Order: sequence, then structure tokens, then C-alpha cells
Amino acid sequence: MFWGRQFSKCVVQKLLEKLVQVKLRRTRPVIIGVTGSFGKTTTKEAVYEVLKTKWKVYRNPKSLNTEIGLLLAILEQPSGFRSPLKWTAILARAAANAFFGKKYDFLILEYGADKPGDIAHLTSVVKPHVGIITHIARVHQNKDQFKNEQEVFEEKKHLVTCLKKGDMAILNADDEQLKKLDGKLLAKTFWFSANKHDKADIWLSDAKNTPRGFSATLHKGSQKEHWDFTIAGAFHASSLMPALLCGTLYNIPLREGIDALQSFQLPPGRMTIIEGKNGATLLDSTYNASPETVKQALGLLKDFPGKRKIAVLGSMNELGDYTQEGHQEVGEQIGSWVDMLVTVGDFAKIIAESALKNGFPKARIKILSVAQEAGEFL
Repeated sequence: MFWGRQFSKCVVQKLLEKLVQVKLRRTRPVIIGVTGSFGKTTTKEAVYEVLKTKWKVYRNPKSLNTEIGLLLAILEQPSGFRSPLKWTAILARAAANAFFGKKYDFLILEYGADKPGDIAHLTSVVKPHVGIITHIARVHQNKDQFKNEQEVFEEKKHLVTCLKKGDMAILNADDEQLKKLDGKLLAKTFWFSANKHDKADIWLSDAKNTPRGFSATLHKGSQKEHWDFTIAGAFHASSLMPALLCGTLYNIPLREGIDALQSFQLPPGRMTIIEGKNGATLLDSTYNASPETVKQALGLLKDFPGKRKIAVLGSMNELGDYTQEGHQEVGEQIGSWVDMLVTVGDFAKIIAESALKNGFPKARIKILSVAQEAGEFL
């Protein structure tokens, strides 16, 4: 039965690949690829918001970024999961889309990777003309995934090393791994930074978290623009800057790009502000987590105005040999400004133990097993 499912998956994948080739030859869009250990989806959505002000643009919905998901995204189809009947209908609609579907000026695609070879495969099927890499971090560290951060970098970099002369790469100048690509790409390379940086084509100063979002001054060459966003967390500027930079490369002035992002909202579960009962405010970052993103979330909680601050943290999965260390690193970020630490799950217990070891009071720690218990306790 397993062999049969694998064979069917391979057949469907090959058919979708052929249909994608037909569509791309017919429509000839500029393909913008986005990858990174975190921030991919937010960056993709921000690029879409900026470019759609002047161009016909399509982006893959949600996080369809796998070997089959990316193909379905280009052909504008949902997944059929395990239903043969659904897949039959999807393939029929995909064929119609390939031969007769809409034409777009730009396709904005998210390229995902949870093991070595994933990005290399995706770029061999759909090679971008513009590659954006947000961050490199230790994620997907389980057995048969990545062994360390270096392996993550070696895979993610395929998105830009596959680019030709005349293509463009947009990279994070604050990322130590991505700096290694300086001067080594055929594509023309542009850099963004959250701080003043000699290499950066676009960078920030005076970034501040505010009760309504964040504010900063954006610099591009001699140009300076102030911006205020109703998005929680100044660290999200690292997802917005590549979008603005991408816009300037395609005839959208910086101010127009900033204006286009004024109504931009983060995808669900990525530091969404939710008004709770009795004057409470929830900072919802529950979509996914890695040690780096949890540290960013804690930094925002520290800056966020409030009489009482409660950190509710769950287990971070797919960290492999980095599980113990990664959770300990998060625990070290729990300071006296936290009024209560609530952990949920076996791995998250390590966060509590680490916080306790670093002087956080035991009386302000609650260790729970499941989310239901946390909800009832709170």
C-alpha cells in the first residue's frame, strides 16, 4: 500500500511539473523566490502587497512551498490530500490553467526546505529570476533533516546560487551565514539591514516598538522616509524591507511602497494582536516556532506596554540534537519583567528549568502538559 501511494505521488508530481513548464513558457512571468529559516510567508505577502500596486501579480496561497505544493500554487490549485477523485479533478483543472489560465507579470513563490536537497530540487523545476533569503537559523534538525545551521545555509543558498547574470538576489546583511555569499553570486546582489551597514542598500534607524505596532526611519541611499506600521514587532522590518527594495527594482518608488504596506496585516498566528477579555491583549505567535523567533517574541513582550506580562510558551519541535540547548536559550531570555511564565509540553519544561536556573522565581512558573490546562489556568 505504501509503495502504491509513493508511485501515485511520483506520477502526480511529474504531471504537475510538465504542466508548470507549459504555463511558464506560455506566460513568461518574472519569478520571485523567497526562502529562509523564518519570515518567508510574511516577506512573500509583503512583496505581493507592494508589487500589485502597478503589476499583475500572483503569489502562492498560505505556505504551499513543497515539491508538490509549489507546483499546485503556480497552477492555482488546492491540494487533493489522499483522495484519488480530488486529484483527478485537480489535474484536469491544472491542465486547463496551464494552457488557458491567466497571465501574470510576476509570480511570487515561497520555497520551503526541511531536508537537504529540497531547494535544489525546487529550483531545478522552477528557477526564479529574483531570489530573497530572509534569515538562516537552526531549524528542522531532526534525524534525516539538517544536522546544523551550516547545512541549513548550504541548502537555502541554492535559491540564489542558481541565479544567472542579469538575475537579482536580495539578502539580509545582518545574517552571518548570508554574508558568506558576498561577491560570490552571478546575480546582481542587494542587501537590507535593520541597522546602518556599509553593505546595505536599504536600512533602518530609530526602530521602536509602539503600542500600535512599530515606527522607524528607512534609508535608501540619501533618501530617508519615516514609517509607522500597525504590525507588532520592529523585527518584522526584516520582512518588509526586501519587499520595498524589490518594489524599487520594478519602478515602484520607496514612498509608494511604504504607502502600499500601510494596510498590510501579518499572516495569522505570526505575532497577531488579539484583544482579550477584561482589557487583556494577546500577542499570538502560535503558527510555528524556533528559538530565534521565540526570542524575538519575548523581546516584543518586554517592550509592549502592560501592567502584567505573562509568557505562555510551548515546545519547539524538529530541533533534534539542538532541542535541549534551544529551549535553554529561550529560558535564559526570561527576565524579571515577566510576571508569570507558563510552559506547555515536555520540551517547554526545559525553558522553565533554564529560567529557574538563571534566577527566575519558582513561584512565578507554571509547568503544564497540554494547552487545555494552560487555558483553564489563565
